[in-house]
Amino acid sequence: MIANALIFAAGAALASTPDPAPTPPRIGSGAPVVTLAQASSSLTGKRQCVAFTWLPNDKGSPRGGISVPVRINDQTVPLQLDTGANVTSVYGSFPIKAGWAAKGSETFRAKSFELASAALDRPQLYLNPNMEEDASLRGTLGLPALLGRIAVIDYPKQRFCLFDEADLPAPIQQATFVRAMLRNAKFHVPIRTGTFASDTIVFDTGSSEMPLHVDLALWKRIAGRDAVAGAPATIQGTAWGKPFTLVGAPAAAAVMLGNIPLGKATVFTNPEAPESFADWPVPTDGVLGNAPLWDGIVVLDLTAKIRFGVIR
Repeated sequence: MIANALIFAAGAALASTPDPAPTPPRIGSGAPVVTLAQASSSLTGKRQCVAFTWLPNDKGSPRGGISVPVRINDQTVPLQLDTGANVTSVYGSFPIKAGWAAKGSETFRAKSFELASAALDRPQLYLNPNMEEDASLRGTLGLPALLGRIAVIDYPKQRFCLFDEADLPAPIQQATFVRAMLRNAKFHVPIRTGTFASDTIVFDTGSSEMPLHVDLALWKRIAGRDAVAGAPATIQGTAWGKPFTLVGAPAAAAVMLGNIPLGKATVFTNPEAPESFADWPVPTDGVLGNAPLWDGIVVLDLTAKIRFGVIR
């Protein structure tokens, strides 16, 4: 069983359909345009890159999450990449059985931790005994493990990379970048569609197949609908072990990530929790998942620059 922020199966197609458009200009004056093939090729053979595995959800959808191999205390452990999570956690009783933590502990400090050749100095990890143990997925890799570096997700080649700024390949540097914000260990990106604009949308790889998820009032505004009745898409799944049902409809206007077109993405809401994002500790209008971007490469610059890049 996959255990992430949002795991679901949809009753209708979810992926966004990008509008036909010329390749947007790259950041910087006179910067050359890089192709997806060039960018992907520049990652081949890099020690900072590891292969990731798509995790199917319990309804059979093939891209319910991303699993990356992490070396913890000299043992390779598959963790789900969840940029919406503000901690890294290990599930079930596995860390106690492995001798990493004492029974009843809520956290433990790893003696060693290595991700895509990047070593973290004895990070504090959390135990989540309520999540079901699964040898194919031992826990969640949260955003703080990536801070100070540049994370690259090559969706078509199923590759995850973590670079120091000085080592970032030149073609990846030519991504189309938009400004982002880091607040409360959440990575916020700017989204606009129609008359709506927000810089408080969290990029959440744990919401993998979710194009866009917002509260009910905002969903009505973006989808141009008065009620959820008759919405063409539904989702049933689990979030951290709890069942939920979402409804979705296409956005009434094209969705933009900064100056990057995402097309008319399907937008979802939870009628049973109409103000779930309003209750977050920092202003948050919703989450953006992998789905609108998995035809290309995304770049999470978590150095002092704090920016989000896309190559398609």
